Amino acid sequence: MPITENKGLLVFFYVIIALFSAVCLIPFILAVSGSLSTESRIAAEGYSFWPRGFTLETYQFLFGSKAKEIIQAYSVSVIVTVLGTVSAVLVTTAYAYVISVKSFRYRNVLSFFAYFTMLFSGGTLPWFLLSTKYYHLSDTLAGLFVPYLLSVFLMFLMTNYFRSIPHEIVESAQIDGAGHMRIFISIMLPLGRVGLVTISLFYALQFWNDFFLPLMLVSDQGLYTIQFLMYNMMANIQFLASGNAAQIGGIPVAPPLETAKMAMTCLTVLPIAILYPFLQRFFVKGIVVGSVKG
Repeated sequence: MPITENKGLLVFFYVIIALFSAVCLIPFILAVSGSLSTESRIAAEGYSFWPRGFTLETYQFLFGSKAKEIIQAYSVSVIVTVLGTVSAVLVTTAYAYVISVKSFRYRNVLSFFAYFTMLFSGGTLPWFLLSTKYYHLSDTLAGLFVPYLLSVFLMFLMTNYFRSIPHEIVESAQIDGAGHMRIFISIMLPLGRVGLVTISLFYALQFWNDFFLPLMLVSDQGLYTIQFLMYNMMANIQFLASGNAAQIGGIPVAPPLETAKMAMTCLTVLPIAILYPFLQRFFVKGIVVGSVKG
């Protein structure tokens, strides 16, 4: 009897999760369908789960004259995501390890400094002046990821993972003559892999979806990320679709507007949507290993 009840409860939870997943998937399905529909059908009939008048005209319009720029922007986004994630994870774990060491005298001071930045950031203007006038990050590849190398929230999250590792393991390594660098690389990182996978996913999504840094620090089109390029293209399309732009040269201009929005959404979200199931597999594996070894 208890087994039957457990199976029924399990089925119930699976149904709830499936319904919730379907609700989350609906906007993406509408975006894909809208990007493959004609502008006139979308304007007249609205969105649907199936393309209205299937066509690739919107993608042909976007890639017609901007194919090179889009490929370049994709390359920049991938490079920034990879370099930023690796660098941020290294900085975050190193900082987290330092403040997790009980014998370190100034760990509370460093912890307070990190926490203080969560309460008082200083403002956008001082940050901009510091990044451009002193760090010289404007129009550089480093400017697209260096300001995000340390997330205080993720740093404290990683600190909790390190503190959950039994201190006896660290003491045994110290008795054997291991220094902090050896302990950090050989003990803390392998045993804290669940935390590493977690913060890596957070950082990767942050760098891929970031729009603020290109907006503030980049004017060179060769350093545009895919999100920032799509924003500029959308602004140009909206201008062409406006009443003033429609009369330029006496020639009516009617670029796709709604379908272009959906196509740009697909272009920016689709890579992450494809890779996330594979990343999630490693995330779940890390949780299992961490729960067994922890």
